[in-house]
Amino acid sequence: MELHGSAVRLFLGFLLSLLLLLTPLSNARFVVEKNNLRVTSPEKIRGTHDSAIGNFGIPQYGGSMAGAVVYPKENQKGCKEFTDFGISFKSKPGALPTFVLVDRGDCFFALKVWNAQKAGASAVLVADDIEEPLITMDSPEEDGSTAKYIENITI
Repeated sequence: MELHGSAVRLFLGFLLSLLLLLTPLSNARFVVEKNNLRVTSPEKIRGTHDSAIGNFGIPQYGGSMAGAVVYPKENQKGCKEFTDFGISFKSKPGALPTFVLVDRGDCFFALKVWNAQKAGASAVLVADDIEEPLITMDSPEEDGSTAKYIENITI
């Protein structure tokens, strides 16, 4: 009978240890870095909206920027180089910087930003067509193809 009692105590001790090990994992939270996006026009969407900051490039923490938002007629997801479509986002002298609005999907967030940056964009906004909680636009695991552009994103 004594052997059975020690086996039960050993098993309960194991379960308690496992529970203590897993508790910090279940209580861990992934924090999405948020910012506010203020839209001044058109009137239909005017206001302040929650937005998430990308986990790559050079975020402007605590700063603000004003710009003109452009939605490209072609390559709306930004997964291909905009120059392949003859599109440039370089701002004219004295004009507001160009913010490119691209749709979410089909490629990494970082690739969308890289393609827009190469075409002259000062910032990139990625739109989601699904109403859901904000996510961090994370950089992909670096491999040979992504390492080329991730370290060169400056916007």
